[in-house]
Amino acid sequence: MDWELIGELQVSDVWQAFNNDVISDTFRITTTITDAVGWESQRIRSGAYLRFIYADSSKSRNIYIPVNDEPTIYELPVPREFRDEGYVIRTPAARLSSRWVGKINYQQGFAKWNLKLEALN
Repeated sequence: MDWELIGELQVSDVWQAFNNDVISDTFRITTTITDAVGWESQRIRSGAYLRFIYADSSKSRNIYIPVNDEPTIYELPVPREFRDEGYVIRTPAARLSSRWVGKINYQQGFAKWNLKLEALN
């Protein structure tokens, strides 16, 4: 399989768009804990939400992404009605999924980790 790197970012409490747009429906997501001390301490361990932003500025539903030890394959197709209208290019974005987002200080309250997104060519 041929995977194209879309990008890697430290998931935070604000939505961050990846620098590259995608047309693929199949993705490999790798999560890497970058703050092992924080992950094993009292800091909040949170998964992420991934969503897609389309050319007309509409957004997909949020897809929950847990922190996993192994890369995980996700099938996330463009909705048929969007594909029929020609909207096949989309921009992925991610943020923490915790209910504590916006309620506590991100730097002090959350364990840090990265999300790497790759698309199947």
